[in-house]
Amino acid sequence: MLRPLLLVLSALTAFAAEEAVPTHLKVKASFTRLDKDGKPEIYAEPTVITVDGKQTTIRVGSADEGVVFTVTPKVNKDGFLQLEMTSSARFSPTKPGEPAVANPVGAAAGLPRFHGVLPKDKLFSIEDAAGVRRWVPLGRKVDGWTLRSYDEKREALTLSRLGQSVELVLHKGSVGELAPVAIKEFPPVKGPLGVPLTLVGADGQPITLQVEILDVTK
Repeated sequence: MLRPLLLVLSALTAFAAEEAVPTHLKVKASFTRLDKDGKPEIYAEPTVITVDGKQTTIRVGSADEGVVFTVTPKVNKDGFLQLEMTSSARFSPTKPGEPAVANPVGAAAGLPRFHGVLPKDKLFSIEDAAGVRRWVPLGRKVDGWTLRSYDEKREALTLSRLGQSVELVLHKGSVGELAPVAIKEFPPVKGPLGVPLTLVGADGQPITLQVEILDVTK
């Protein structure tokens, strides 16, 4: 009698484990920027639903110009929330005849410009803030930026400085050329659920994040 009962209990436990509903989380993000008068304004407040421990991506704007925010929320056993986050930003450069706009991602931020590459010699033609071009190897610094790696297929050069990574595309002087992509990785953050967290994204603008447990049984 005992063995059949144990088998039934084991089967019921396995079935319950299979049917367990994962913890669903509601992630709300508020993106802020300065308006024409220099005052902060919230220009986007997207909300996404994800599962505990699963990465979710929030995109504001288009692929050519905008901000991408990636977050992985996880509820620990102590009930506190742990977040792993990455922010990236890309903005189109100012077109001829248009007024210049302060842009921490574009050339106004003092980023070097990538003009050419000698793959065999692993040398890169870089123009610094003073307009001087020279051939630079990986590992060397230009205007404080260190040349880290090069993707030959995409013709993209990755630079880093003070924990921030920037991807420079090969400058070809074409109309509609895209500005570099700025990438910012945040250290893991731990805090209580439901409490807003504000941080500065890759575009230099504030992002406020709030995560709550979503009751899917109702």
